[in-house]
Amino acid sequence: MAGAYSYDSLPPLYESQDLADGREYSLDLASTLYSPDPRQSGSDSPLSKNVDVKDGASIHSTSTGYSTSSSSFEKLKHGLGLKSLRRKAVGSWRLSKTKRACETEYVRVGKGWWQDQLLSDRSIRGMAALTAMFAIAMIVIMATNAGAFRNRPNRNSTSVGGNEQSCKSVQRTNSALLIIINIAATMVLGMSNTYQQMVTSLKVGDIKYVLSKYGDTRVGTNSPFAINHKREGKLNAWLAWLLLICTSLPVHFLANSLIGPSLVFTPPKAVEYNATTITGYRSYSYSDNSITAENSFLCWSALRTGISRFPADSYGRLGLFDQMDDSSYYSSSATNYGRIVVAYDKGNCSSLVNNTNVIQAQSEYNRTLEYTQFEVGSCLLGTNVFCDLHEPSTGACRLNIRMQAAFILGGCLVIKAIYMIAVNLIARGKVKRQCLTFGDVIVASASDPELRVKDECMVNAAESYRRYILPQHYSPAQNWTTY
Repeated sequence: MAGAYSYDSLPPLYESQDLADGREYSLDLASTLYSPDPRQSGSDSPLSKNVDVKDGASIHSTSTGYSTSSSSFEKLKHGLGLKSLRRKAVGSWRLSKTKRACETEYVRVGKGWWQDQLLSDRSIRGMAALTAMFAIAMIVIMATNAGAFRNRPNRNSTSVGGNEQSCKSVQRTNSALLIIINIAATMVLGMSNTYQQMVTSLKVGDIKYVLSKYGDTRVGTNSPFAINHKREGKLNAWLAWLLLICTSLPVHFLANSLIGPSLVFTPPKAVEYNATTITGYRSYSYSDNSITAENSFLCWSALRTGISRFPADSYGRLGLFDQMDDSSYYSSSATNYGRIVVAYDKGNCSSLVNNTNVIQAQSEYNRTLEYTQFEVGSCLLGTNVFCDLHEPSTGACRLNIRMQAAFILGGCLVIKAIYMIAVNLIARGKVKRQCLTFGDVIVASASDPELRVKDECMVNAAESYRRYILPQHYSPAQNWTTY
């Protein structure tokens, strides 16, 4: 069997990627492709009767060769009356002539929204739609918490709390939501990066200009400095890139700050008084749950207003600890107390029991002494007034939404969504010319004779969508192959 094959060198193959060469040899090529079999006439040939004219792939194909040698395979094909049999051509079947170059048709973005789009166009539009969904979700979150944010007790904080729950439940919910938020943030950054690459990428018309001016350039690196290599539209590209970057930075820094757990501290609801004789710190028998600090507003407000509460801010609203330290009694263990007992000296403080409001009580904080404390006349907290906390209970937690982060993230997502939707609307029906990858550059260079490398072909028939144009007055060949 080995003797049936010839291992002689193949005849030389001369190819050209220039369209001009293709036009010059088009008639010669066509006459070679469609030359009738000298043994048969065009009307009497059985193959000419059985050829499938509807076979568009056969008509629009690459250059082929015809072998006049008779073989068993050819006799078998003629005997069976096959219409056409495609097979992969080998080198010896190719023409020893100059072949015309192919014509590349650049893709247009369809007019429709989804069905008539290419896969890449669907991906780009899907990114815009998903970003718009995230923006709508942030708008809903801000709208539902706007009332609570407007009426928040502490004006120095932008956090809005939810319902009180056990700390373990809140921690589990917080961890699950943070995972979802981080996944969504990663998707937003990835989609924004794709649109950044569309902005920084060169277009087909820029390749020749870049090579002639710079000699070389980067493609697919998403570097903003590639914008400076563009032939036109540099200012718009820089503005679009800065817009995408400025709206991506808050997503990097604030995604994990959108939500967070907090401990819920509540002052004792029940207040009891114990009038006794107290002449100083040593004359009072205190316990581990006793408040002995001179600046505890929790104890002083129970004496002066009848309600134990945390310090009030300058607007009269209930706030956090401020400079009046109650944090030692309400630590991170989230232990709350249900009852407070106020022990005061009946000789110096009886006239001050439950006879003022919270604003007046807070103004009685004396900062001029060496040891700042609450006092009115000779009634001093920590000297004549002490408090004991009773009925401890495990404190609750709640999941907070930080509205400041929500406002910033929502604004960035809305801007991104508007930009992406605008890009897709403007691109409708236009030719896609961005070179996002090096493969795009190869396909673009194959269509321009001035960008091709001599004696080198970087693209074959299967790597791009190409249409081969043959003379109209020729009919399909009798015997040819495609590859």
